[in-house]
Amino acid sequence: MENDKIQFRGAAEKRASHVLDQMRLGGINTSELARRGLQEKLRETLSDEEKITLHRRDQQGELSEAVAEILIGDGLEEIEREREAFEEATELDTEGVFQG
Repeated sequence: MENDKIQFRGAAEKRASHVLDQMRLGGINTSELARRGLQEKLRETLSDEEKITLHRRDQQGELSEAVAEILIGDGLEEIEREREAFEEATELDTEGVFQG
């Protein structure tokens, strides 16, 4: 069975979250903050080429939709829009061409 825990040494971060947790009524959800922060950083590290590769893998069923959403996020919609625009432009380029 796969271990779903991600661990890192973050003594200063742990102390900082504890201080903030004490300041807020009801505290803070450090697990949610860590999850969101990791998603954000994963997305930031991806190049455009990697995003396109991940989108292709998602379209081919090689990647779960949940993983694609985490890694690419709103970029999925942007990639799809760009792909459709490219396909439309390609069709327009060939429509006016006369071959003799």
